[in-house]
Amino acid sequence: MTMQTNIPPATSLEDIVFEPAIHPVVDDLDGIARQLRSSGDRDAAYANVAIERFLISAAAGRALGFAQETERFLALAQASPKPQVVECLDMLTALTVLNSASTIAVAIMPPRTADDLLAREFVAESVDSKLHVSGDAAMIEAAALAFEIGPLPIAIGERQRRTFVLASAAPPAAAIMRDGVPAMFRLEQGPSLVDFMQNLPQVAELVERAGLLLDDAERIARMIAVGNLGAETLNRLERARRGATLLATADLARTCLYADLVNGGAFPKDRALALAPRLPEARLRSIIAFAALTGGVIGELSSAAQALTTAIRGH
Repeated sequence: MTMQTNIPPATSLEDIVFEPAIHPVVDDLDGIARQLRSSGDRDAAYANVAIERFLISAAAGRALGFAQETERFLALAQASPKPQVVECLDMLTALTVLNSASTIAVAIMPPRTADDLLAREFVAESVDSKLHVSGDAAMIEAAALAFEIGPLPIAIGERQRRTFVLASAAPPAAAIMRDGVPAMFRLEQGPSLVDFMQNLPQVAELVERAGLLLDDAERIARMIAVGNLGAETLNRLERARRGATLLATADLARTCLYADLVNGGAFPKDRALALAPRLPEARLRSIIAFAALTGGVIGELSSAAQALTTAIRGH
């Protein structure tokens, strides 16, 4: 699938015309967390997260877009001077982690429409095929459960499958980027991607918040278990429990994804992995395992990039 753009083709990284304005970059896992609205009734706010429509197709589109931009970077880097490549390595790391965040968000949020299911299947097939090429058995196993790889619960015709276009992968004009909302970034927004890498999440705060969310989810589950509840109250509590659980999953996954990129991230990552068994579904626990493995790979790539930068600049 090819993403349509009006940007003239570049033959090297030197040809990229960077947009100087800095736009805040919000990854899709952070986008899930931001669905929790400030409210005097926290359980009601959790319930709203569970019923609010999360645009899986949009997140899947960004996953596709970031993957294509990563491939574009690698292709241009082959024809670029080494010092130019080194100067842009933070952009490559940013695209990789944003692609992973979008991919994991697709796994977390429940599909509600045929397009949601199709978008998740599109991402799942892409993840599965890439992992089988890599041969990483642990990641293959984690992804299989995280993305529920297998037969779809609905029939999707081959024509619909072939012609399905993830429109959200199209790069947005800067004017329509909204603060606090996930958006697609390309190499042309390189300064924004570099700024993003210089202001990574505070993973210790993320894992602490996840622990509090799990406390709330378990508190609500105990209320449900007491019984003698009317149907309306039971439904409301179930939605609240589900919402708190999804938010906790997003924070734990985000912790694991970023921990290897920040100083002092090892303890928060261990803490996130220790909290993961409290998630009530095996699929959600597998998402955390997948995020941790993915974060480890990205951390290794980042360390290699830093070593290359030091070597090149040293000469």
